[in-house]
Amino acid sequence: MALTIKENHGVYSVVGSLNATTATNFQMYFENILNTSDTLTIDIGNIEEINTNGINAIKTLYVNAKTTDKHLLIIGNVSEHIYNSLQTIKIAA
Repeated sequence: MALTIKENHGVYSVVGSLNATTATNFQMYFENILNTSDTLTIDIGNIEEINTNGINAIKTLYVNAKTTDKHLLIIGNVSEHIYNSLQTIKIAA
């Protein structure tokens, strides 16, 4: 399944699969937004499939946002697998 991103009042909803096929475009799309904005909110509650590539894309966005003093908020009801994978993000102090 493809990945669709829709914006509504500054919240970007992601629908579909975040995997090896879509992760690079996902990451580039949101990196461009972070380059022009100080805050970014992504709703991942409608992601139907995610693999290691997708988790790594989200982690990379998070690390890049923190290192450039940007605010990234990931929202949405997600599976326990996604939640646990995102909990492993560590930022050097």
